[in-house]
Amino acid sequence: MLGSGSIAKGLIAAGVCAVLAGCGDPKYQPPPIVVTFFSPPPASMTVGSSTGITAVVANDPKNAGVNFTCSPAGDCGTFSPDSVASNVPTSYQAPSTVPAGGSVTVTATSVTDSSKSVSATITID
Repeated sequence: MLGSGSIAKGLIAAGVCAVLAGCGDPKYQPPPIVVTFFSPPPASMTVGSSTGITAVVANDPKNAGVNFTCSPAGDCGTFSPDSVASNVPTSYQAPSTVPAGGSVTVTATSVTDSSKSVSATITID
């Protein structure tokens, strides 16, 4: 049988452990969010054609996924859907005409941290 002193010491030790675990190491920095293409867009596409594109967001504590965009705005094609979970493909359809400059840039941006993204250029012919 444990004495009340042993129980009190055990409770104090458990409390100290809980406090230390809750605070964590003040020097600890979580790894940064990184966005990469799992299945990158092709280097070139014909006007009006479609392809699947998949982006992966690593180290996202919210698992919020990515938003797909492209440029030049209004003349770069479409995504369906334009917002997806990490590692879920979206369908990209090239524009119906060759854009000025002959290429588009597609970008996948982290929903959690919009400063983290990955881009690729596609030549449209």
